[in-house]
Amino acid sequence: MIIVTGGLGFIGSHVVDAYLDRGHEVTIVDSMVASVTDGREFDRPGCRIVREPIEGWLAGGGSFAGADRVVHAAAHVGPAGILKHAGRLGADIVVATRAVVEACIDADVPLCTFSSAEVYGRSGLLGEKDDIRVPTDYNARIEYAIAKTLTEAMTVNSAQRGLRGIVIRPFNVAGSRQSRAGGFVMPTFVQQALAGRPLTVFANGSQVRAFTAASDLSRFLTDHMDAALDSANKIYNIGNPANATTIWDLAVRVKELLGSDSEIVHADARLIHGPTYAEAESIEKVPVLDAATALGWQPTTDLDTLILDTARYYTEHRDLRGADAPL
Repeated sequence: MIIVTGGLGFIGSHVVDAYLDRGHEVTIVDSMVASVTDGREFDRPGCRIVREPIEGWLAGGGSFAGADRVVHAAAHVGPAGILKHAGRLGADIVVATRAVVEACIDADVPLCTFSSAEVYGRSGLLGEKDDIRVPTDYNARIEYAIAKTLTEAMTVNSAQRGLRGIVIRPFNVAGSRQSRAGGFVMPTFVQQALAGRPLTVFANGSQVRAFTAASDLSRFLTDHMDAALDSANKIYNIGNPANATTIWDLAVRVKELLGSDSEIVHADARLIHGPTYAEAESIEKVPVLDAATALGWQPTTDLDTLILDTARYYTEHRDLRGADAPL
């Protein structure tokens, strides 16, 4: 049995899909704070949903006893989605992760903790063995990055207390169910194009991102987590450098692929998401994948397929979290 915290969120729900498709039983523990689905697609044999925060569930008697592994994907998400949690964001992330780590140690269950490529705090080709940088402009985005860095250290250092754990640093994961509500660019552009609205590019659009399919990330867990746990490497970049593109070029590609007449315009993110919104420190964010590829994992979904999959989803479904988000 697999336990997925945040399993009704975007990444978590794809992880749940992958394990269910492989025939595993899955327990989802989700506070519903960042959920992108109400869970109806998981109303099937072998899947159980607990709708409460993971730390509350554990404090109330929940346990990981009998689980084969825990995937900790619960967190506040998105460059816009985290803004309202500033000042308590770091504590929320760390407190939840501490509870998960302690419960995994108590039950002797392996753990995968989700971190973020935001921890690097700089631009360029980014590898797990590189030093990370902590900018001193303590906006919400930096608070998030620092908290994720601390959860990495907690997971890795808890090996000294018997934890078998790994950390994933995902790079710009995208795909079906991802909501524009958190400020994520792929579903925002796709939904704008489908609605015939202008595609809003923040800053000058030269930011470089390497977009990764949620299905490719989930496959790392289903097919390679055991090998990762046995490896000397404990931190894994998961991304797709072949999909690296500027944000402006992403807008152009979305418009072309969807046959949209939408304009592409520059927009001030602070007028849309509020005055505390900040661009990432990493203007160019491209992963080095040596650790993951050494285990045999490779990303396989190209950028066009990722755009079309996202568009296909949003022609058939509404954005549950994004109903009140700017479009």
